[in-house]
Amino acid sequence: MEDLIENEEVQTIGEMLRNARVKQNKTLDEIADELCIRKFYLNAIENMDFANIPPMPYCLGFVRSYAKLLGLNSDRIVASYKQILTGEDEPKQQNTKGEKVSSYPRLKHVIFGILGLVLLAVAWSVLPTTSKFEDVSEESSNVLPKPVIVSEEEEKKVEKKVVAEETEKVKDEKKIETKTKAETDAVADEKQVKDAKEDKDKKVKADEETKATEDKKEEKKAEKAVLPQMKIVLTGPSWLELRQDKKVLLNGVYNKGYKYNVPSEKGLIITVGRPRNVQFYLDEKPVTVATNINRKNISLDKYFKTQD
Repeated sequence: MEDLIENEEVQTIGEMLRNARVKQNKTLDEIADELCIRKFYLNAIENMDFANIPPMPYCLGFVRSYAKLLGLNSDRIVASYKQILTGEDEPKQQNTKGEKVSSYPRLKHVIFGILGLVLLAVAWSVLPTTSKFEDVSEESSNVLPKPVIVSEEEEKKVEKKVVAEETEKVKDEKKIETKTKAETDAVADEKQVKDAKEDKDKKVKADEETKATEDKKEEKKAEKAVLPQMKIVLTGPSWLELRQDKKVLLNGVYNKGYKYNVPSEKGLIITVGRPRNVQFYLDEKPVTVATNINRKNISLDKYFKTQD
């Protein structure tokens, strides 16, 4: 029955803090940021998980800060919490038979300790100071020391110190996170700059290649511009055939007055039916290309030597 009552009291304090937090629409993460206390400890306090909360007076400082933030009576909650911890602070051990045994000294042990102190005082006043004093002192070493009583003011000082230490830890963690984020951003910026430089280099290279191609085209155009220009003018009807490899440029009978500008290219072959009716001009100057003797399959490459 006592265990059931204790469990209900424990649940009442944990649920009181949790319900107050939920009513204020706050999460454990938000509480942890505001108090600079780790979420792990706040969760242990709400669940009354004594195995994972820090020892007194650290946990009392956390509980007091938590209760104040939620607008609760922090002194009353801390007092109740402390009372619970006093009864549940030390874990219960098991004897060889599997039964749970409290680790706190029993009443008979305290009585025996007091009797031992009385006997020690009597022996001190009656017996002379001899070598037996060492034996008595050795026996008295087993007597339990007086409990140290910590005032509420000292307890609050320790709580403030604990909260301050926890705050510094959280700040240090945030500094580390900020530094890590800054380093990550610096690496990302460096990569972005590197990628931008590579893109710029690629663009410059592409522009240079494009310019080189354009220059070559211009050079070829310039070369073609200085090549001799050949023109065919018919003074009478004649059959003409002009081909370049397998490509036929002219093929048929053309009448008087027909004019044709011969392309300044290699591999041109011309055949003339009536050479006397066909006049060739090279740069506006008359030139003899076909004769009655030589009028078939005449190569025009020799007239465009500057093309080579």
